[in-house]
Amino acid sequence: MIFGLLPFAVSQTYVSTIRETGQTFVPMVSGIVAVITNLVLDYVLIFGAFGAPELGVAGAAIATVIARYTECLIVVVWAHRHLYKNPYLIGVYKGLRIPGSILVDIFRKGLPLMFNEMLWAVGMAVIVQCYAVRGLEVVAAQNISSTISNLFNIVYLQLGNCISIVVGQKLGAGQLEEAKDADNKIIFFDVACCACISVIMILLGGLFPEIYKTEPGIKALAKNFIIISAMAMPLCAFSHCSYFTLRSGGKTIVTFLFDSVYTWVVMIPYAFVLSRFTTLSITMVFFLVSFTEIIKVIIGFFMIKSNVWLQNIVNSY
Repeated sequence: MIFGLLPFAVSQTYVSTIRETGQTFVPMVSGIVAVITNLVLDYVLIFGAFGAPELGVAGAAIATVIARYTECLIVVVWAHRHLYKNPYLIGVYKGLRIPGSILVDIFRKGLPLMFNEMLWAVGMAVIVQCYAVRGLEVVAAQNISSTISNLFNIVYLQLGNCISIVVGQKLGAGQLEEAKDADNKIIFFDVACCACISVIMILLGGLFPEIYKTEPGIKALAKNFIIISAMAMPLCAFSHCSYFTLRSGGKTIVTFLFDSVYTWVVMIPYAFVLSRFTTLSITMVFFLVSFTEIIKVIIGFFMIKSNVWLQNIVNSY
């Protein structure tokens, strides 16, 4: 898997840059091709199909690495063959010197984002561990519900990315009022879409766990988790949009406090206390922890309304 880190880093750099310029089709195609490549090679290399050696877990790792190189190749080749769409790539590798002021600003604004993602990921793992102390049934139900919820969460996650693209472009062009208007519309659309999806998930919540061959108690618990996740989805959509709105305006320290610090200061202690020192059912614990998102919604609402993010960070260069 280590051999896949380099193409992954390169492809993510290109993909994020291309998306920020409003070109989302090619990154989507490269991602789809990578997923299909991974699936096909998983089947071939894990099970030894079509005369290939049966490699098991090693085959899965090889398939993932090949898929990452495939995605990287598609994006890089397309970007450099379409320089008229990507003029910023002209002469990009002729010199590697970066002005000190820009380098300092990259670290100043980028490091909080990096630490934020790391702390947030670890924080989510800690919260899951808090639930896990209630038994293996909870772990199994949580795995089922998170798998289903993640499929639907793609909607607000990607619409949040739209904010960084659309609003970021307008801020960079100095169109502050247009950026504010676009941000409000995207947030409304995101929350409205998630409200509709939430209703669908609640109505169909009992059907999803039936896909799995497991005990009835685990299925019932997974159903409750899915319904609770669906109820919280519009709140998550708004807080996610708030995060990307603040980030598009260069407020990386604020997003660090808003996201990972909040997770460690509020959600984790809350989940720890409820799961270990109360007799509440795990369903109620999951409900209460999930709806701490309301606090983030309130904070995010006032921060967006304060227009603290409404600035052009490009002018400093």
